[in-house]
Formats: sequence, structure tokens, C-alpha cells
Amino acid sequence: MRTTQHDLFLPPIDAATSPKLIGQKAIPRFPSTRYQGSKRKILPELAAAFEQLQFRTALDLYSGTGIVALLLRYLGVRVDTNDYQRFNQLTADLFLHLTNVEISNIPYKDEMKDLLLLEPLSAGRTVLHSYKDIYFTDAENSEIDRFAQNVVSIPHLRRLLYTYAVGQALTKKRPYNLFHRANISMRQRDVKRSFGNAVTWETSILDHAVKAINELRQFPFAGSASLGNAFCENTTDLSRLPNNYDLIYLDPPYLNSKGVGVDYSDFYNFLEGLCDYSLFDKGDNNYPHRPISKKKSNWLQKDSALVELSAVVEKWSSSIIFLSYRSDGLPTLDQATEVLSSCGRRVEVHSCGEYKYALSRTNTNEEIFLISFPSAVNQL
Repeated sequence: MRTTQHDLFLPPIDAATSPKLIGQKAIPRFPSTRYQGSKRKILPELAAAFEQLQFRTALDLYSGTGIVALLLRYLGVRVDTNDYQRFNQLTADLFLHLTNVEISNIPYKDEMKDLLLLEPLSAGRTVLHSYKDIYFTDAENSEIDRFAQNVVSIPHLRRLLYTYAVGQALTKKRPYNLFHRANISMRQRDVKRSFGNAVTWETSILDHAVKAINELRQFPFAGSASLGNAFCENTTDLSRLPNNYDLIYLDPPYLNSKGVGVDYSDFYNFLEGLCDYSLFDKGDNNYPHRPISKKKSNWLQKDSALVELSAVVEKWSSSIIFLSYRSDGLPTLDQATEVLSSCGRRVEVHSCGEYKYALSRTNTNEEIFLISFPSAVNQL
């Protein structure tokens, strides 16, 4: 990678050199997910980079799966999160506040069975009627109706846990793990398959959800809940988010070299109904998959992405800004680095090596960390 007046390309982050996390405190097994864009595979590299920075508070601005926020909590950082999807906000809220003592005392197997299979359907069958032959079978749609109607009566933390688990289950049961097409027929065709996993698709929602909770039960949460907050704001307007953080972590939606962005509000729209059952009755009939919501994102266009990145630099002018990026993304690395080096900032560009994303057809992309320091802050 060439060096410009704005950047300094340094050696790759080496997870093995982190004295605290890798040497004295080995990384545990973090919960798995099929949600696109998860940073779970590069948590050691992120941890090594975080351990070399001086910060106590952080904001994960595009929290997505919540996995980086969970890593920051594990490292002892007070972390807030933000995401414009309600399901992602719910996931982050769970990851910030769940403890091992609490999850060990939850009768989740029995309660999940009741919520999915046994509780009464008191508010009709909205999912069964509105999403017939789109995402799931009739029986599965009825289970989703039953769950979403009854989970609201469960105490808050258990409601977060069960909704998270069902969301993970539904994502696993979808072709491509997405909700962007009305393609239940892909599951049901009697053909020889060259992709996908028919066993995973046909495993019950209950079994997948219980497995997701079992994974969380194995994770070593901090002894007490985090004090962090989980916000749900669209970053087209940053004014409603707090100003004072030592570090801002950015993992924005990906815009590839051809200018094609990732519209997470479309890809995971259906999960929003798990957080608010009334949304299942508001699907957009102009599309075959009846998306619940399609939200604006500046990261669907290169120019507006640069505008938003500039706004981040301006709002958090005294914070370290840590951008996790891809080498072939738009805006380009040089363009992003130029913005991050404004206002007298110093930017370091680190590679953490090749990283193949789900559904990616190329191995030529690298995960890049762009770390922007205010003028008064020392670099790595």
C-alpha cells in the first residue's frame, strides 16, 4: 500500500503481542452468529489494537451484532452502543447487561418452549397471514406469532435474551441468512443442493434458540452488569448521541469498489417485528418480501459516507476514532484517511491480514484499522 501525506502504513496488528489479553487473559469463545459483517473472526486483532490504546470509555457507533461491544466490556471498558435497527439495539443491551449469575438462574428451556409452542395466540395470526410463503413455513410463522405476542409479558432481561435467541434462530433458518427475498421455496425444493444447509434450515426454531442461549451461558461475562447504554439512532443525525467518549469505534456498512452498499435495514427487516409485534402488520406491499422498514443510510453512497465520516470527526473532536474498514471499500482508504486526518489529527493505518467475508467471492480484500488520534493523544 502506498504512503501519502495523510497516512502511515504500519505492520499488521499482531494478536500474539498483546500482553494482557493474549498472554494473561486469553480470549474466550464469543457467541456465534450468521449475521453478515460480524467481526467475530478478528476479535484477537481488535483486542490487540485496543490493548495498546489509552481509553476507558467507548461508543460503538454501528454496533450491528454487538460482538465488538461485548469484547470492549470484556476488556473492562465502559461502552455505549448505537444502531439504527431495533434488533441490534436489543442485542447490544443484552450483551452490556447480562451476567453469568443471572443467566444461570433462568429456566430458559421451559419458558422458550412455552413461548414458541404452548402459549395462546391472543392477538391473531399477523405473521402467518402477512408473511405466508415468504420467509418461513406456516407452522414456523405461527410460532413467531405466538412468541412475539407473549414475550412482552416476560421480565426485561429475559425478554432481551429470548428475543435475541429467536432472532439468531430465524437468521440461521433463512437461505443466505438474510430476509431480502421471498424465497421460502429455496428451502422446500426437492433438488440436489450445491450450497446451503438443509439440516440447519429444518432444525426447529426452539432448538436453534436454545443453542444460542447455551453459547451465552458459556461466556465469562463480567461479575456485574455494564453501566453502558444501547441507543437506537440513525447516524444521519448525530446530535442525539452523547459527546464525551475516549474512543469512537466505527464499523460502518460496507460499500464495495463497484459502489454497491449493504442495506442492513432491508437484509434484516423482519427481525424488527420481534422487538415490536405491531410492525409485522406494516410490511411494504410494494416488494415481494414485504420489508418492515427500509431506513436511510449515508453508507449506501460514497459521497454521503464521507460527509458522515466528517461529521463523526467534528462531533467527537477530542476522541480517538477507530475505523474498521476493508481495503477495497468506498470511500477509498486514502479518502477516509484524509477525512480522519483533518483538524490536526494523526492517522495510523494497520492491516490485520486477509479476511474473507460471508458470501464474498474474492480473497483479495484486507481488513484495515484506521486509527485517528487527536493532536494531544499519543499513537500506538
